[in-house]
Amino acid sequence: MSYLDERRRDRAADRAEDRADRQAQRAEDRADRAAAEERARRAKKDKQREADRRRAERRARRAELLSKFSDEGDTAAALVVMVCSITPAVYFQLRALMSVPGLPGAIAVALAVMLEAGAWVATVAGERAKRERRPVGRFRAAMWGCASVAAAVNYSHAPGSAHNWLAYVLAVASLGGVFFWELRGLGRHGGKAGRTRAERREAAARRRHRIARRIRFRDVHKRYRQIMTAHPYGTVNREQAWAEAWFDIKGAPLSVTAQVIGGRVTAVQAVEKVITDAEMTPEAATVELLLADLFSTAPGDDGPTGTVPGDGPESGPRGGGGGGTRTSSRKPSEGPTALGRKGKQASGRTAPKTPQKPLAEADLEKVRALADALGSAAKLSLGNVRSAVGGGSNEYLVRLRDAVREERRSQG
Repeated sequence: MSYLDERRRDRAADRAEDRADRQAQRAEDRADRAAAEERARRAKKDKQREADRRRAERRARRAELLSKFSDEGDTAAALVVMVCSITPAVYFQLRALMSVPGLPGAIAVALAVMLEAGAWVATVAGERAKRERRPVGRFRAAMWGCASVAAAVNYSHAPGSAHNWLAYVLAVASLGGVFFWELRGLGRHGGKAGRTRAERREAAARRRHRIARRIRFRDVHKRYRQIMTAHPYGTVNREQAWAEAWFDIKGAPLSVTAQVIGGRVTAVQAVEKVITDAEMTPEAATVELLLADLFSTAPGDDGPTGTVPGDGPESGPRGGGGGGTRTSSRKPSEGPTALGRKGKQASGRTAPKTPQKPLAEADLEKVRALADALGSAAKLSLGNVRSAVGGGSNEYLVRLRDAVREERRSQG
């Protein structure tokens, strides 16, 4: 191989090596650019994320402030009212107290501050009691007492006449602060220690029940207190203690007294006397009530099937006449309404007496069945016979009863 060929090969190898180096450099440059771009993207993302976080925090703080302002808006308004109320109230109280001859100014300031501060001490303490669901009556009494005294001072010592409009305004100013703070508390805590209306009604009903027990049953309540005091606290149920005290004093179960027992005995004896006077046993009275339910009559019905007294059976003879079926010739104006219920004609004259109708065999069977149910024909009465046959005139029912009794006597 000649020298020139070797040189050509060397130059070609050098160029190939240079190309490889340039390619490697370009690849390294591309990798460096990609890494730099990735770092830039990451930094941008981190910056955006941090900006989003800060923006979210700002929104959360604004929302918290808005929520707090919304929740405490009544408090802020009440504080404004307090300032606007206390300032003129204290000023005119100082003027009124300092106008008293011989009263030092320091004492006047102390008295004015005492009234206002006392009202607000009671107000704040009552607010805390509401939050903790404790009774607030004593705090309200102290609050309104101090505010009322301050209002009276401002009203009676207002500039000008004691009854001009400024006197009323100053009196309201002394009461306005505590009034609106109390109104704020009522809106927040729902009235009496945060209880619902149903809970307040339940508590009031229980309180009335306890007072009624203590007033109406003083002796039992005294024994009840003895039982509750004698036992360790919380070991005895109150209602069980009351039932025990009732039995100790009244000698009977709860709600029962000697008067109640006496009334029950009297009532039972009265019922037994009525049954004895009617010559009926309790069993017979039960049977009679059952028959009255089975054979009930419509109001105003006098006959066995709802006919007028004196009428015979629909298919039977009347007044000894023939045995065939008879069609009534009575006119509509001669019905029960026109003739009356006691045999009176429309003109007021007594109707002529009708002949006795024969006893219907069906009615006799009903009375015989009643006698069998009662156990004896002697226990038949006008009332149970009427119930058995479905009604009728007294004369007809008496003859039915006597006929069955006669049958039973003749049968031995």
